[in-house]
Amino acid sequence: MPIRLRYSTIVNYGSMLYRLLVAVGFVVIIARKLSVKEFGLWGIIFSLTSMFIPFTSFWNTWMQRFFARGNKASSGTALVLTLIYSCLASLIYVEIAYFESLILGWGFQYLLLGIPLLFLRIFESYVASLSNIVKPELIGYKGFIYDSLRLILAYVLLVALNMRLLGALLSVQIALLISIAYTLLILLKTKSIVLVFSKDLIKQWLKGFYVPALAALQGFLKGGLRAIVSWVSGSEVTVAFLNVGFASEAPMLRASQSVTPALYARALRRPRVHDLEEALRLFMLFSGFMFVSFSVLSKTIASLYNPVYVSAHIIIPIVTLYAIITGFVNIYATFISGSTRVDAEGIRSVREILFSPLFKLPLIRLLSIVFSYAMLIPLVLIVRGDHLLEALMVSLALIVGSVIVFPYLRYELKRLGSSIFPWKEFARISVASLASGVYYVLSGAWGITVASFWRDAPVLGFHIVVAALIYFGALYILSPWLRGLIRSGLKYILKDVLKKFKREPYIKQ
Repeated sequence: MPIRLRYSTIVNYGSMLYRLLVAVGFVVIIARKLSVKEFGLWGIIFSLTSMFIPFTSFWNTWMQRFFARGNKASSGTALVLTLIYSCLASLIYVEIAYFESLILGWGFQYLLLGIPLLFLRIFESYVASLSNIVKPELIGYKGFIYDSLRLILAYVLLVALNMRLLGALLSVQIALLISIAYTLLILLKTKSIVLVFSKDLIKQWLKGFYVPALAALQGFLKGGLRAIVSWVSGSEVTVAFLNVGFASEAPMLRASQSVTPALYARALRRPRVHDLEEALRLFMLFSGFMFVSFSVLSKTIASLYNPVYVSAHIIIPIVTLYAIITGFVNIYATFISGSTRVDAEGIRSVREILFSPLFKLPLIRLLSIVFSYAMLIPLVLIVRGDHLLEALMVSLALIVGSVIVFPYLRYELKRLGSSIFPWKEFARISVASLASGVYYVLSGAWGITVASFWRDAPVLGFHIVVAALIYFGALYILSPWLRGLIRSGLKYILKDVLKKFKREPYIKQ
């Protein structure tokens, strides 16, 4: 089955843009209906569950690589391991939740409600890993269903029924359950899940356990950031301020995640420099506009979530910059990892793996997040008690730690003969972003405070739409690549529509 980079990315981007709108609506409901402490605990629960997700990479990493190269039994083997791990992780989660409640002095019953969320997120990681290889556009479809249902359920449970934190958790869990069920049905329909458990695969994966182990530790530290910050600061208020910043991180990460599934699937089969360059352009296409919007409108966006968070607006552009850096790292790392051929015929030599990017790349990324922690923990302790300053120190430490990965990425790309960056496209996107940023300033959009959502939010939405038209209009004029992308997209859509009007030939049984 051919993996179409542009098609999969455009489907995922289309879903991402829609999800961005409904995600903002969801965060607005959560931030406005929950108290500052409840909003902080909400972030802590998600952070605690995020600690466990990276360890699924012990089998999901190898499942993807083996499945893409024809070993279908890897999907069933990974499924069994996922079910076993979810039970063990739930038991450990209870202990950590109790420890967290002792630090905060409340919230144990709400923390326990994170157990179903943990189970669902672990299973989602398996489904998403397999979808990335089989049908990357499934990620976009699943996201569309999840975010739509989450917003509807949040409105019903929080606004209509006033269930507060309980309603916020239930809205996520129900939406996640339904979206996973949909994706699972598609995978079963395409016979992508082969219910076979292979001991031989387990033995091979154990030989290379140290490769996903590094990625798992890095993901553990990154996913558990807000929970660990609450341990150091002793407060959920710091996490509430971080939530405001990380709400702007999500669209950027989704932008890179919309590109990486198809890029990884294609690189595993046959790496092409053109695919990497195309992925970078697609990521910059949308992240350019989002960066200028989150930066210039930071105070307005903070007030959109809840006017009480306006003082934390400075965190938004800092976290947005961190998210863009992370997005570039994810794209380059995906291409390098997929292009590595050391395991193309199975895991034969531990030494070969250790000296390959499969080991060195996650090691460097782990060291970068460790470096960030080495900075943020003493900084938070120095300013302890000033929750806004604590959140600011955390954000700055993340940026500093993230940039140390680039020298190694450059080295590996040169070795692959792929040391490229579309500078001309970057310049064009920068000019278009500047044009939309100037509009925000001249129109006064940057000074809007969303005190009343239904009165002020539509005005803000109008300005964002106008700025988006300016951005894409300017970029369409400046960029031959964008014009070609739009033409090929329209051609593909018209071709697909015309096919539907053609009668299927009758085949006699």
